[in-house]
Amino acid sequence: MLPRIMAQTMAFSCFIVAIGLTNDINKGIMDRFRSLPISRASVLIGRSISSLIHSSIGVVVMAVTGLVIGWRIRSGLGDAVLGFALLLLFGFAMIWFGILAGSALKTAEAVQGVMFTAIFPLTFLANTFAPTERMVPFLRTVAEWNPISSLVQAMRELWGNAPPPPPEAALPLHHPIVSTILWAIALTLVLAPLSIRAFNRRATD
Repeated sequence: MLPRIMAQTMAFSCFIVAIGLTNDINKGIMDRFRSLPISRASVLIGRSISSLIHSSIGVVVMAVTGLVIGWRIRSGLGDAVLGFALLLLFGFAMIWFGILAGSALKTAEAVQGVMFTAIFPLTFLANTFAPTERMVPFLRTVAEWNPISSLVQAMRELWGNAPPPPPEAALPLHHPIVSTILWAIALTLVLAPLSIRAFNRRATD
């Protein structure tokens, strides 16, 4: 369960940056920043780092709690670190979605509605809380190509907490580490330019 909950926590990291960014813009904080000799990118960088730190604290608390109740990482130190690094990498990619939503939407209420509608299906239509092999064919295909599924599978395998996926599983579950890295890069390449454009447009309104 812990890899599932950790992956869900990182997926929800985009909530923090989206709502925080929207509130900053609506409260006029961006107007104050424009009067300072700083780059606009520093605002996004600061929000991104704070969101990653916030989510990482939650992951650390969950890991410590898991160790107390008997959860163990049964692999080496390198695999353990790589599993947590994949979490941070995926969280960084999701933050760009939060920046996009926070810049494009006008109110915190609208941000919450859109984010819940988009992120909740993403986290549940995966191998997080139900095995994909029991799903109907269409849903199984969607779930196994879900980037959260590859992230969860990668952590399970790296930490020695679960057996390999069945032979008929989709390609991302057979190569979850590479798939997670590729998903994170792809999401960042698509969302980052859109997010920066939306932020610049909103900041100059």
